[in-house]
Amino acid sequence: MFNGTANIIKPPGISSGYFIKILRKILDEKKAGHTGTLDPAAAGVLAVCFGKATKTIPFIDDSKKSYICEMELGKETDSLDLDGKTIREDLNWNKLSEAKVKAEIMKFKGQGKQIPPMYSAIHHQGKRLYKLARKGIRVEREAREIEIYSLDILDISLPIIRFKVTVSRGCYIRSLVRDIGESLNSSAVMTFLLRTQSGPFKLENSVTIEELEEKGSRILLSPEQPLDLAKYTVKDSSFFRIENGNYLLAKDFVEADIELELEEDFLCFSEEGKFLAIAKFTTKDDYQIYQPVKVFI
Repeated sequence: MFNGTANIIKPPGISSGYFIKILRKILDEKKAGHTGTLDPAAAGVLAVCFGKATKTIPFIDDSKKSYICEMELGKETDSLDLDGKTIREDLNWNKLSEAKVKAEIMKFKGQGKQIPPMYSAIHHQGKRLYKLARKGIRVEREAREIEIYSLDILDISLPIIRFKVTVSRGCYIRSLVRDIGESLNSSAVMTFLLRTQSGPFKLENSVTIEELEEKGSRILLSPEQPLDLAKYTVKDSSFFRIENGNYLLAKDFVEADIELELEEDFLCFSEEGKFLAIAKFTTKDDYQIYQPVKVFI
């Protein structure tokens, strides 16, 4: 049985969900899940958790993601990438200077609002938007708060523009491409997207599906490795409590001083260094307790 996380390169032309199904079949592991959806047309970093490691998914910090993107002005599709049907074309980009393009693109850096694309996994009245879009149904989508932390233009060879960008969770690069086009009074479509980082997972440390199939669990990260949480040691005498999911008190830890904010999650290890659980510092009946929320024993 696989128990750990793999930083895998997802190829383009396949959805994240279907990619997981392929991995389950190849590795004969029923329990698998990814930490953040990657568009079917996109390639790059996709962190996949197997076995008990699936319990860590809500605790993995993927609040920042980085991409290399190529876009083309003068064309727009209903999906905002090359998988969709062309709905608009123009030659307005012919009138643009490189300086104008750079100036408009850089305006998107920082905090802002973005309307997600219709072809997305967001729910609307219990249904995925992309399922409605495939039926020709369009609905109003609320603009969402996003942040673009860094934005670097790699090349401008109009109508083609290439850039690299680091964004917050929930930011759609296809929507960014659309909005850049609109700011330049032109249609725009995303022609290439590579995710180079998702939280702690980076492209340079990723593996291919073939490498995972060949080497198996030897290249998996242990369940706790991707977690950026404080670490504390449970005394051997209190092992039975955490094994059964019972709350702990300060006296149950080896460390004399435990520095945690209320409701903060942290990792519990045995005195031998074995990963035991993810726990939360909280209160119960006005007492401060350390409650295991996910046990890995």
